[in-house]
This record gives sequence, C-alpha cells and structure tokens, in this order.
Amino acid sequence: MSALPTLPKIEGDVDLLLDVFTHHSLRFGGAPMNDDYGDTERLAELGAKVFDLAVTFHLYSKKPFLRAHDIAEQRMQTMADKNLESWLDAYGLKNKLRYAPGEAESVNSPDEIRKFFNTYIGALYIRNGMQAIQPWISRLIDPDTDVAMSDPSSPAASSTQSPSYAQSWSPVPPSNPPPPLPSFTPSSPGSSLVSSLVSLALVNQTAAQKGFQVTYPAEQAGPPHQPTWTVRCCLNGQDRGLGIGKSQKIAKEEAARQAWVSMGWGPLM
Repeated sequence: MSALPTLPKIEGDVDLLLDVFTHHSLRFGGAPMNDDYGDTERLAELGAKVFDLAVTFHLYSKKPFLRAHDIAEQRMQTMADKNLESWLDAYGLKNKLRYAPGEAESVNSPDEIRKFFNTYIGALYIRNGMQAIQPWISRLIDPDTDVAMSDPSSPAASSTQSPSYAQSWSPVPPSNPPPPLPSFTPSSPGSSLVSSLVSLALVNQTAAQKGFQVTYPAEQAGPPHQPTWTVRCCLNGQDRGLGIGKSQKIAKEEAARQAWVSMGWGPLM
C-alpha cells in the first residue's frame, strides 16, 4: 500500500484548531459563534461541499474522460464511510478529538466521522484555500498522481482547455509571473479607522481567493490578569499586518485589517 500524502496543516489559528478537535458534546448550548468562521457546524457544511468538489474535479480531469455516470459512481465509492475512517485513523486525527466521557461510541459512528472529516476540510479551506486541498485529495484517491494544478474555481481551470491528465496532471505555466507582494509598513493611526466591515472573515476569504495562506502568530506579554497581545497577520509567511490589544481576538482583528490595507485589497470601508 502506498504511503498517504502529507496531511495539510491548519496553522496559525489556535482557536480554530481547538474548535476542530473539540466534539460538540463538550460545547455549551447557546454559546456565541466565532466572529471569524461561526462554528464547526458551518465548517462541516462548507467542508462537505469542498470535499465533493475536490473529488469530482479529480475524476473529471482524468483521461481518457470518464462518463458522467462513472464520475458519480466513483465519487460515491471514494467518499464512502470506510475510506474516511481509514484516512482519519492513518493520520491519527481521531486520537486528537476531545469528547465528553461516554461519547466514544457516538464519535465513532459513520455520521460523526464524516462530520469530523468535513470539519477539518472546511477549516483547511478557509485558511489555506483550494490549492492546498486539491493535491492532497487527489493523492488520497490516486497516490501515484503527479498533481500540479490550479484552483478549480480559478479562470485557468475554468477555461475551455482542460488540464492534461494521463495518469498525471501536467502543470499549466502561468501566462505572466505573479506580481510581487507589496511591502508592509505598520499603518498609521488613520488606518485604525478601517471599519469593522473589514472583518477577519473577509480578510481570510479574500486571501484564500487570491491564493495566499494566512497565519496569525501571537505573543502574550504582561501579567496574566492584564495581558497585552501582539498578533501578526502573515500572508505566505510574510508579515502584512500587526495588531496589539488587550485580548488575542482584538489584536488579531487589527492585524487582519492592517493586512487588508497594506495589500491594497479595497477601500477603508
């Protein structure tokens, strides 16, 4: 059996990681939604669609072409419960899931396993985008696949010319080199007037659509009862925003807004 492809990591967001690996049996009813992504129910719903898209696109791109009914049949086989459980076991993800005492049988049910898998994909999508998910899913389906492809939602992938696929995908060279990232300079006090309309979710979504991986390294200083948080917003590992606040959430939101300004992604709404 071929080795599994490397599992893409959800990096730079401790709150998101904790949510992904916390079963709903440990959550308090009526808890407020996270300002960025809501809750794991939303992530699971998103992840289910992303997983379906990744599998479908892989099968769609194979040559010789599969007929539509063959794509549907192979997609169903690929997304079977036994495969999801096997992948979670192989990556050791099930052992990381925290749940309430007495819930072991529940968390190992097919529905809960699928929900957990979809939640991970949903979280990965909002942080890393489709460019991290598609190669991973393709290699889960076919370990020998040589994947070099663009995001299925990108113009290159939606053009009339399909990617070459004959046991492997051939990379499509970009027509022009990507523009350099604009340099980041900590914003002036005026930029703090960026409205809350430029939310953390908007920054993360825009970054993912533009092919950037977003991380939020955070540092805490000061006494535990009165901490000062410093959070950096990094795009593809480069500092693009800096936030300082009395809570990690406040600092993170400010860092994201500064990144929005420094990248020139829109007006100061």
